[in-house]
Amino acid sequence: MKMSISKGLFIGSLIGTAISLLDKQTRKNAVTNLQHVKDTVTDFEQMTTSLNLTADKWKKSAMKISEDAAFIKRQLEELKGITPVVATIIHDTKEAFFNGNNRNQEKKLVSSIQYLPETEAKAR
Repeated sequence: MKMSISKGLFIGSLIGTAISLLDKQTRKNAVTNLQHVKDTVTDFEQMTTSLNLTADKWKKSAMKISEDAAFIKRQLEELKGITPVVATIIHDTKEAFFNGNNRNQEKKLVSSIQYLPETEAKAR
């Protein structure tokens, strides 16, 4: 008689389970766990509530991530507009301080605000 490995594993697991159930504490734990599993599986209302709560948490997390990504995108767009302005200010400052021909002349201070792009608040 030829026995397959899977059949032998199944029979061995049944024998091992039966031997482990000889202990009284193991039997009590097994009965308690099986009762808990039965209650959980048959309590559809609790299961659907749990699934709905989990789905709501995922939706909120996705919305938060989306809002954060939009905020970062706006900040990057603003930074793209400001970077050339800062480069111009640095270049003008460098020229003002290191221009060899005008070294002894009085320097005229200019506000850096003139370089900033108009924002929506200023435009209104």
